[in-house]
Amino acid sequence: MRRPIICILSAILISACNASDAAIGVNERDTDRQAVNPPGSFVRVDLGTLGGASSYATGINNSGVVVGWSQTSGGETHAFRWTGSAGMVDLGTLPGDRASRAIAILDTQNSGDAEILGVSGDGTNWAPVVWTASGAITRLEVPSPQEFSTRLPTAFNSQGEVVGWDAADGYQHGWIWSAEDGEFDLSTNLSAKRGEGSAAAITASGRVLLTTASTSCARTLECWRTYVWTKGSGYAPLGTPTVDGEANVTGLDLNDLGTVVGWASIGSGGSPTPYTWSAAHGFRLLAHYTTGANQYGYATAVNSGASVVGADFDPATGSIVASFWSPVGGITKLSSGDSNPSVAIGINDLGTVAGWATVAAGANHAVVWRPGSTAGSNLVAPTTIALVRVAPKSTTCLTSASAVLSRHAMFDCVAKADRLR
Repeated sequence: MRRPIICILSAILISACNASDAAIGVNERDTDRQAVNPPGSFVRVDLGTLGGASSYATGINNSGVVVGWSQTSGGETHAFRWTGSAGMVDLGTLPGDRASRAIAILDTQNSGDAEILGVSGDGTNWAPVVWTASGAITRLEVPSPQEFSTRLPTAFNSQGEVVGWDAADGYQHGWIWSAEDGEFDLSTNLSAKRGEGSAAAITASGRVLLTTASTSCARTLECWRTYVWTKGSGYAPLGTPTVDGEANVTGLDLNDLGTVVGWASIGSGGSPTPYTWSAAHGFRLLAHYTTGANQYGYATAVNSGASVVGADFDPATGSIVASFWSPVGGITKLSSGDSNPSVAIGINDLGTVAGWATVAAGANHAVVWRPGSTAGSNLVAPTTIALVRVAPKSTTCLTSASAVLSRHAMFDCVAKADRLR
């Protein structure tokens, strides 16, 4: 059923519902210009697991601390914190729970003080939680939704603001919450009725990245549009890369300077293409590895220097592979010579990247990639990584548009694939 977008008048919000879906600013394509000064090789480091088969990195801060989750030797899924000195440390769960995931980590002057955002539960029903660097866990008092079966945080900031999404019966709501202001439903206040959407990121200043369903498309039931929301100014639409009512635009990350990254598809049935967007320059569609058929890719994270990471289909190997896009153009494989699937999920301001890669039949490992020219890193020495060609069940999670509508959608997909393996 199509869901109409209706402007909601509010004393604290200025809704941009009447704004055009057309492009805002100057749009470019990386494929229209030559790659300039791409980075050299990256060194990949296998972070291992907590004793089980697979692990996944979901965030990294400027101190090089990596968070994510791993299977344990007992078959459960536990959140972890990884450093070069201590390795992978199990963060545990709330009392009585059996599973947890770490989703994001803050930047602090002292890396030992960085809080970690995540969830704890039974593997299906989750409660938002925060860990201290020492491993102490606290439940966030985000109200439990009555009509939703799942509540998942996606990002937080040092002001105590948390964003995320609720899911039920195939649709979802994006929200922002803080102990001071309570919860605000970002989706419902933009779109009436179900108000389907997902909040993906929040900056230190409180800018929120929201993707929501739109009925501006004529030939499909719904398409996706992305907004930057602030408490004072309300919703600012990104628009679309071209004047195309069938375009989809999904936002996956937002940096403190207002640069958005994600994926866009042009026309109904168009393949996802990674992009960057800013209010000053509009959209820039990023390069694929091929200019012909089978183009597919998405950007998952951007740092303060506008370096972008994500994944793109490599026709030479037939795999979706972790990729880096330079601020000045061009695309680089993070794992040169590896034909296995991989994806980059986060990048810090020093250019160190976190994500995961297939390392054995049916298994993935959390990994980091650091620029090869960087010396004196606190990363442990690289371990041997199997470069045999394999196809784990989770590969479909990296090549399905529905699985990359949000970071959590991808995380849920690969976790389910692990359980079925």
